Amino acid sequence: MTESLEDSPRRMGWRSWALVGLIAVLLIGGIVWGVLANSGSGQGGPNGSPSSGATPTPQATEFETPSPGATDGVAKPDEDEEVPLDEPAPAVEGVVAEVTAIESVTAGNDIPGEPSGPAVQVTVRLTNGSDEPVDTAGANVTMTYGGDERLPAAGVSGEGATVWPASIPAGGQADAVFQFAVPSSPEGDVRVIVDILAAAPNVVFVGPRP
Repeated sequence: MTESLEDSPRRMGWRSWALVGLIAVLLIGGIVWGVLANSGSGQGGPNGSPSSGATPTPQATEFETPSPGATDGVAKPDEDEEVPLDEPAPAVEGVVAEVTAIESVTAGNDIPGEPSGPAVQVTVRLTNGSDEPVDTAGANVTMTYGGDERLPAAGVSGEGATVWPASIPAGGQADAVFQFAVPSSPEGDVRVIVDILAAAPNVVFVGPRP
């Protein structure tokens, strides 16, 4: 049975569409294979080496703990020297301390919450007779009252209180004024304790309460 002229073009068209479909399937398969191949390369090769885009696992790092530096402790000497209130006394090498004035005042109430009341005001002079400046940045004065009971007197920030400069030059001198709350009723001497350096003994001036 022979084909008609009308069936021949139809068959040729069907074959063309089949060829186009085959080419499209091959193209899609190639694209899919390329995507899979690229994604597989990022997971690590046969040797387990990660690709350039992979995040490396951080490794623990050990550091040696540095040894603490040794420090020499400074012990305050116990042998405080007691002298009368009206006499000068050597404080540290080349430096002389003296109480130039001591008087009763009413002090306090200069800071909110600080009470005002009877107090003792003391002026202490330091004279540097050495050839070098003396460090007085940490120098301090405290007071006790009540004689041998040595009751500590609280420092107050009354008007006129001053401190020494950070250092006193060779051949120079400086005054500082301190105020302490001391009740007027207790009897016994007061002690004015002058502390210049941590490694030097204190100078203690002893005398009656003004």
